Amino acid sequence: MRRFYISPDALNSDPVILDQEESHHLTRVLRLREGDEVELFDGTGALYTGTIDKIGKQVAVSPASLIQAPGERQGGSIIVCQGDLKGGKMDFLVEKCTELGVERLIPFSAGRSQGRLDGQRLQQRWQRRMSIVKKACKQSGRLRFMQVDMERSFAELLEIDFGPSHSKCFFWEKAKSLTLAEAISGQTDGGVFLMIGPEGGFSDEEATLALGSGWQAVSLGDLILRAETATITVVAVINHLLGRM
Repeated sequence: MRRFYISPDALNSDPVILDQEESHHLTRVLRLREGDEVELFDGTGALYTGTIDKIGKQVAVSPASLIQAPGERQGGSIIVCQGDLKGGKMDFLVEKCTELGVERLIPFSAGRSQGRLDGQRLQQRWQRRMSIVKKACKQSGRLRFMQVDMERSFAELLEIDFGPSHSKCFFWEKAKSLTLAEAISGQTDGGVFLMIGPEGGFSDEEATLALGSGWQAVSLGDLILRAETATITVVAVINHLLGRM
C-alpha cells in the first residue's frame, strides 16, 4: 500500500486533504484512482489508513483510521553532530541518517568548514533538508521524522547540555587507544552522541576543546575515511552494537 505524508494539522479535517506535492505524486506519478486504499503518516510516529475519496489539485482521503499510535522509541537514541560538508554531501547524509534511524542531526561549522551562509540561506537549507527527511521516511518506512537542527558554530555545539548517562564520542584521526565498541560499552538506554568533523577534520585546538567539554576521542582504526563515509559507517556499527541490526 502506498504511503503519503500529511501534516498533523491536516487530521483535523474530514476528509483529510493532501498537500499539492503529495497530491501530484499520487495522481501524476503513481496514477492512483478514487477508491484506492493508501497509508498516511504525519512524522510523529502515527500511521493511518484511508481510501481516496476525491482526486483534484489536492487529493481528499476519507476516512483516516489510526492503525498505529505514536510511541516512545525503545533503547538508546543516536544523535549525530556533523561538521558541514560541501556540495550535495550533506544532503546525502541527511537521507542516509534518516534511513538508519538517527534521532537528531546537528550540523555545525568548524574551523576547517568551507564557506558560510547568511540567515535566509540557512533557513532555505534547513527547509530542503526537512524535505529530504520526509522523502527518506516514505522510502524507508520510518514513521517519525529525524530532527534536523539549524546549523550552529563549533563553540555553540560544545555548549549543548545533552544530559547525564550518555556516551559522547568525537572521531579524531589522532585518537589511538579508544575504540567505538569500548566507548559505548553497556550503553543501551541512554543516547549515543557522535561528533564527526568536516572534510578537513578537527584542528588540535578543537580536539582539546572537545575533550575539555566531556567528549571522548574515538579511533576508527587505521582506515582513513571520507567524512560522509565515516558517519554512515559509525551509525551502522552503533545500530549493530545496540542490537538493531
